Amino acid sequence: MGYWVPRTAFPELLGLYGIAFLAYLYLVGIHKKSGLSPYLVLLLALSLRLLLLGAMPGLSDDFYRYLFDGQLLLRGINPYLELPVLVKDIPENAYWSTLLENMNSQEYYSLYPPLHQFFFGLAALAGENIFLNVLVLRFCLLFVEGINLWLMQKLLFLWRLPAHQLSWYAFNPLVIMELTGNLHFEGIVLTGLLLTVYFHSRNKPLATGLSWAWAIGVKLNPFILAPVWIRFWDSKNFWKFTLAAAAFVLLFLSPIVLLDGARNFYQSFRLYQSTFEFNASIYYLIREISSFFVDYNPIAHVGPALQVLAGISLFGMGLYQRTFTKEALVSKMVWMYLVFLLLQTTVHPWYLIPALGLSVLTLNRSFVVWTGLVFLSYHAYSRPGFEENLWLITFEYVFLALALLVIGYRYYQNQRSLSTGVSRD
Repeated sequence: MGYWVPRTAFPELLGLYGIAFLAYLYLVGIHKKSGLSPYLVLLLALSLRLLLLGAMPGLSDDFYRYLFDGQLLLRGINPYLELPVLVKDIPENAYWSTLLENMNSQEYYSLYPPLHQFFFGLAALAGENIFLNVLVLRFCLLFVEGINLWLMQKLLFLWRLPAHQLSWYAFNPLVIMELTGNLHFEGIVLTGLLLTVYFHSRNKPLATGLSWAWAIGVKLNPFILAPVWIRFWDSKNFWKFTLAAAAFVLLFLSPIVLLDGARNFYQSFRLYQSTFEFNASIYYLIREISSFFVDYNPIAHVGPALQVLAGISLFGMGLYQRTFTKEALVSKMVWMYLVFLLLQTTVHPWYLIPALGLSVLTLNRSFVVWTGLVFLSYHAYSRPGFEENLWLITFEYVFLALALLVIGYRYYQNQRSLSTGVSRD
């Protein structure tokens, strides 16, 4: 999948991914039954990722924008102030032409926060060589993956949870393909969230605030978890955490404002929220129903409305809490991610990874199921104009809904038993 099969060859990719996913389930089963050493699991997981060391990203072309922004930074050009198609102070050579021609966002200002841009700048230090640039990013992400696996193993041990749960993340083919293979940064977001959970369990509000701010500084999405903190701190630590988190978020995002890029950044953010659509669930359902009443795409109105609904739903979820264990905190985070993603107009496969990583610390396997189904969305890349097959999208979400019914019922029963003091397996 990483070296020889292009993303336009969907049947071949789907078949290979299906084989990889079955192998993944088999490895998890072996770990559960045989009790593999955590060092062996770590070695196997990193070895699988190293298989993609020399591959160019094949399922996503986002990395061209990464490299373009990084090269602008090295030349002292602000990526929040320049549209790629209008940048003049760049060399006219094959390297820059390749970046521009393959970029999927030539007419948009950069939407990547400053911490994200830091890694782009590191990659650009390798010079005008796409392979070397990719290699630098890949080594950064491999290093982070090692940290993630170590943190998960440590938390599982400290919380006395089954060791085999590490394998739900370690061997997941979507994680391997999207992070190591396609160079997406959700793995770095996950590092911040795992550290957030770890420091919260150690009752360290300042370190918790810094870790959560780090996750937000790489990608803005972790901000959706803000309501969960209302109930999981006492009043004194809540204010320590809130002040620390706010201070570090402002620090990490301040370059956007200080370098006069806030307006353009916000413009790109709003454009993304009200224009782009991919692999959505509730939004697509609303869009299809609305087609009976209007003859235009309602995304400009429905997209923002769904964001408001998501905000209200997440705030309500944050307020409602009956148990206050470490596991309950992480479980609430996973469910909040699920609600958020179901209300989005765009759900790329790699968006699932932070929630999948957190779910290793819970009994919620909804994101494991979704990572097995979400690959169907790549069918769009095999068609002209990236046209989606709505039958495949429907199949994905119908089976996800069935899985959620079962998982949700088991979660409800478990929460009920905890609140009544009855022990349940």
